Amino acid sequence: MEVKTANLTKDQRLPLLSPDASLADWKRFLREFASSHRCSCHPLFARLSVCSPTGYRVAGLLRNYDAHASVLRRLLLKAVCLMPEEACCYILENVRNEYGNGDPDCRHQLQLLDLARQSGISQEQFKTQRIATGVKAFIAQVTPLYFPVKASLPTHFRPAAVAAGAITATELLAIKEFVHMQHFFRKLGLERHIWFNHIEVENEHSDESLALALHFIARYNAAGEVMFGLNAVLDANCLLYDGLLETLESDR
Repeated sequence: MEVKTANLTKDQRLPLLSPDASLADWKRFLREFASSHRCSCHPLFARLSVCSPTGYRVAGLLRNYDAHASVLRRLLLKAVCLMPEEACCYILENVRNEYGNGDPDCRHQLQLLDLARQSGISQEQFKTQRIATGVKAFIAQVTPLYFPVKASLPTHFRPAAVAAGAITATELLAIKEFVHMQHFFRKLGLERHIWFNHIEVENEHSDESLALALHFIARYNAAGEVMFGLNAVLDANCLLYDGLLETLESDR
């Protein structure tokens, strides 16, 4: 599997596979690229394994996770508008799952709120938690990647392909995030809460999480644009994880 370096902008160089690489090669490469990115070894993951789940920490963690996830759900809906017809299905399947597969009472946000309730967090305590600076910075940074404006990109870039890479980055890190949060909530006996079904679903559909990116690589020869969006969101994840880590640092 030959890896080359592409000049995406005058300031950024990212690795790409050779033009004759198979989709199987690209699947492996994208996973390895994400797992070796600095966000994958962020101190947040170690902290979740060792710190005690006090009420203040649980409330802050879930409130901030909900804040970023709520924005990403809406950005997915916007990203669909950029996609060619045949690519819409990859995002819409994800969105349908997020919103409860047709049952609004089963949407993922309600599962998170129920996890907070079962952890002893009142609605008032949840709502009054401060949104961390890192989480706000993450939202600001990923918004133009999920829904890029042509004028903000290098002239040859397709906005839809950049968005495909951005969305794929989120999917690739999702399992790691949920596995470590499950460890954190195991200390409260809540590791089997329905919210953590994300782990099983993501593992069962791990190939599907890459399908959108692979579609643009195979059909539009857009590997550079995909990698641009993917790497930029992985960089932004460091800000997100800084913010979530901040919620765990309090001794309250």
